[in-house]
Amino acid sequence: MRALLALLGVSVAIGFAAPAYADPPPGPDGDDAGFLAALQKVGISYASPDAAVASAKAVCTCLNNGEAGLELVHDVKSHNPGMDMENASNFAMIAAKFYCPQQLSKA
Repeated sequence: MRALLALLGVSVAIGFAAPAYADPPPGPDGDDAGFLAALQKVGISYASPDAAVASAKAVCTCLNNGEAGLELVHDVKSHNPGMDMENASNFAMIAAKFYCPQQLSKA
């Protein structure tokens, strides 16, 4: 689990959140280009596209392993000191949208 959380430590710079737009559903392995574009739309930048995608997939692995949403958002924030809880939540939601949309329908 610590290895997955380490992947969440991608360097990001935070901006302001923008409203979500309706996009086609992601493919079975996700949509890297769509994910990176969505991060850009909400003002989240990253040092490495590969690291950002790996972090997004780690978010889904954590969710699929039963980690609660709030706990996950806190983990994302703690591994990215420049993020506040809102932006950590945005990152997690965008990750789920593009890599594990089935997690969005869980209560």
